[in-house]
Amino acid sequence: MTVLLLGDSNLVLLQNQHPDLMPVAFGADVESRAVGGAWSGSLRGQVGDRNPAAYDAVVLSIGSSDSHPDYSSSPDLFRENVTRELERGGRWVALVPPGVARAHGPFDTGEVNALIKEYAAVLAELVTTHGGTAIEVRAVTDRLGSAAFDPDGRHLSRATYEALVPQIAAALDTMSR
Repeated sequence: MTVLLLGDSNLVLLQNQHPDLMPVAFGADVESRAVGGAWSGSLRGQVGDRNPAAYDAVVLSIGSSDSHPDYSSSPDLFRENVTRELERGGRWVALVPPGVARAHGPFDTGEVNALIKEYAAVLAELVTTHGGTAIEVRAVTDRLGSAAFDPDGRHLSRATYEALVPQIAAALDTMSR
């Protein structure tokens, strides 16, 4: 199975900090174009001249930077950017952003999470409307509580990745049938 990874630090950290989980989640043939801090407008450059439909699956993690007040695009621009890539074809799995345990100052965590929730809903809707699978990362982080995030309060912990990997693998397995 060939898998293309697109988006933000959630996939970058899985690859760089927990490489032992990569084959369990994605198999052996993975091309990662994900970049920390990416926003939806970054997807065009990440995909480049690749054909998403040529991969067995495309795994996408995006929305946290778009929704953060520091980088905020807009829900309409987010929708436009993500839709543009989905319409290129392929079988998509989205890791829907869960929010943060602690926003970096001077931003209010509750306000940031409200924005992330809005963008997360758009991502889930778009991916499922295009026949893909949306994995609600928040379901995992809510269950794990304080163990869900790294000490920075923004990035996912190993425990969260360990809980997500079987869900990712199951979604990809379904696509390979």
